[in-house]
Amino acid sequence: MKHFIKSILPISVKNKIIKYLKDKERKAIANLPKLNEENFKNILIDKLNLKFGDTVMVHSSLDKLNLDFPALNVLTILLSIVGDKGTLVFPTFPKKTSSEFLKTGEVFNIKRTASYTGILSEFARRSKSAIRSLHPTKSVVAIGTKAEFLTSEHYKSIHPYDKCSPYYKLIEAEAKIIGLGVKTTYLSAVHAVDDVMRDEFPINPYLPELFNAKCLDYDGNEQTIPTYAHDMKKMGFDLPKYFKTQIDKSICEDINISGMSFFRAEAKPMLNKMMELAEKGITIYSF
Repeated sequence: MKHFIKSILPISVKNKIIKYLKDKERKAIANLPKLNEENFKNILIDKLNLKFGDTVMVHSSLDKLNLDFPALNVLTILLSIVGDKGTLVFPTFPKKTSSEFLKTGEVFNIKRTASYTGILSEFARRSKSAIRSLHPTKSVVAIGTKAEFLTSEHYKSIHPYDKCSPYYKLIEAEAKIIGLGVKTTYLSAVHAVDDVMRDEFPINPYLPELFNAKCLDYDGNEQTIPTYAHDMKKMGFDLPKYFKTQIDKSICEDINISGMSFFRAEAKPMLNKMMELAEKGITIYSF
């Protein structure tokens, strides 16, 4: 019903509703306890279990945290915790859904195409030490010792989360996945299970069309990257519910701190458990 109502509302009315809801959310966040840098660092270490040398994929919406310091400092804090032996990874998706982006024919520029998966991911993308994976819709940027390993083969991923992708390589890196200001709703690596199992996976989450996307690499050379795009009609799952009912909280857990959302996950045991469940017909798409 909500989708039907949205479809018949004039754009001007929809924009007013969106503005009202955003203003309401901003006011609610402003009334939450403020997080200073020390508080925030303690959350990362004590609640999200980050430490020196970790490989960490970060999902974030800093607007949903009541930070008492500049948002850019979050990247500095994360880097200081994992240190020079660690690696940070950030999804850097386009503004549109994958299928919408691919249908426009827009060229993905590994150096220039902005990230719309949170301002923190854009800060990371602009870092001089960042390496971005060459994929038109599901690219990541990585900073640190394992950046090259995680990103180097993504252009081979016809299925964006397959064994060549950074998302699956999180297993070999024994990475952690965290959410800052977001719930597990945004935990993108779950799709590695779909793509690695392929025909053995209970459903096909992709549209039938194979897109040939034009991309510019770091040398400015144009490459054609073939890729599938998710069928958005099949993306209406409830990840927090799935994790709460199917995955032990020692592996993956949503955390609420002073009204603000965080999550932590261990990539290898999480994805291995999800594959085990999928073999029994239990997937995120069951909810």
